Amino acid sequence: MTDGLSYSAQITANNPALAELKLSWATMVFTAVDGIGPMRSLHEAGDSLVAVVKMEEDGIKIIGSGVMVGPGLLLTATHVLDDFDKSSPPQFLTFLPHTARAWSPVHTTTVSGKSDFGDDREKVSDLSLVSCTLNSIAHEDYPLMLAPMEVALPLVGERLWAFGFRHQFIDDGVASVTPMVSSGIVTEAFPHGRGERMPSPCLEVEMDTIGGMSGGQVVNADGNVIGIVSSSLPGGPSYITLIWDALRYNIKGTIPALSDRKKVNLLYAKRLGLVKIKGKVERKLWGDVVFTMSEKEGDLMIQSCDPSSINYKSNELVGDQLDKFIDDWGYDLERTAARIAIDYLEALPPTLMHGFLSASGIPSECLNLIQQFSVVDFEGIEDPEILSTEKLDDSKLKIKYYFNLLTVVWIVEVSESSYFENESEFDRYFMNINISNSIVTMEIFQRCHFKATMLFDQEQEEFSEESITWSAVQLPKIRKELRNHKLE
Repeated sequence: MTDGLSYSAQITANNPALAELKLSWATMVFTAVDGIGPMRSLHEAGDSLVAVVKMEEDGIKIIGSGVMVGPGLLLTATHVLDDFDKSSPPQFLTFLPHTARAWSPVHTTTVSGKSDFGDDREKVSDLSLVSCTLNSIAHEDYPLMLAPMEVALPLVGERLWAFGFRHQFIDDGVASVTPMVSSGIVTEAFPHGRGERMPSPCLEVEMDTIGGMSGGQVVNADGNVIGIVSSSLPGGPSYITLIWDALRYNIKGTIPALSDRKKVNLLYAKRLGLVKIKGKVERKLWGDVVFTMSEKEGDLMIQSCDPSSINYKSNELVGDQLDKFIDDWGYDLERTAARIAIDYLEALPPTLMHGFLSASGIPSECLNLIQQFSVVDFEGIEDPEILSTEKLDDSKLKIKYYFNLLTVVWIVEVSESSYFENESEFDRYFMNINISNSIVTMEIFQRCHFKATMLFDQEQEEFSEESITWSAVQLPKIRKELRNHKLE
């Protein structure tokens, strides 16, 4: 209940109508006023502002807040979720004019690392990504309002706004609900975290937030979510965890467009048009997330970090030097990379070879019948990228390199009897089948991805110490995903 009006939602089974709701990224209107106060209306933010509630005997209690960034995908503070256990999981509520939607969690993910205070402890990000199902009437007349995000490092002096709910009393089973807004200026940045309790990138903001607002969205002047409320001192400042870590999270989706994959991430959802993220950001196939800062953001990053934590290499090829190296040696680099990739594949033990071929759907009963195999590169390298270079001395250069082989041809051999016993299965997956001297040879085509390291001797003009450090195979289009097979 708020402003004398009552809002209710009946908890139901999972409502698949979530996938059919119209999506909206409309944002609220902000004013540059310091201090904290109630929002103009409970449903001004729609579904983007989430109440994290606990079901108690005398009614619901608001424990914290969250922000809906995609259909059934929300961000909140990890410490808010820590107030729940498996026997009584959190419920999420979003508010529409005179009604509400109810949501139930399916999967939660965050990131953690080893504590500096002992192997028996962990430091955990205060940013969690939760996937959830719609567990109420869908209210199809109202779009699903989602919050657009922005990957950024807000500058000192920049104004931000925080939104969330306050802890309030329960009277006769009815919880009072008041959405709050606060505004303030960034005073300090902590791109590498602020100690064990806030190990993720975060900000200090001269802003007042109160109990219940933890996990709520923090937006910039464009209305884009840059972080969530993590903690505060009475009267301020407040500490804001940036959304950076969330781009690395993998989670189980709940709508068909996401649930057909074992795990998804926000950047994948963005490609489907289900999430909006502003900023130059890219998730590499091997899981690294790279985003490009503006010059001012980069300056703040350098000023705000311990110099020892900044991985700046003065002995790396950049700009014109790198362009010249690629012009002079790019062709030889590609030939070397293709050769070591094929050598790597041909040296795979049976279990890893099976892993590659199983990505194309070949059943294990057929894979186990393979007696010999060889590999051929049919069309060469595509999408090559030098990831880093390092001058080891005046002559030698260490190169880290990404590339994919557009068409890898696997040529396998099975006995004639094994082939005819499983003819329909082999014919389903293989082509160019040939029988000779009681041996059947067959071919299958894949696209494979690699990372490699190698040394280049500029005096001898030759590559050496080549090694594949990561590989993946692209699955058939019906699945559209990659499976990793090695990571060093």
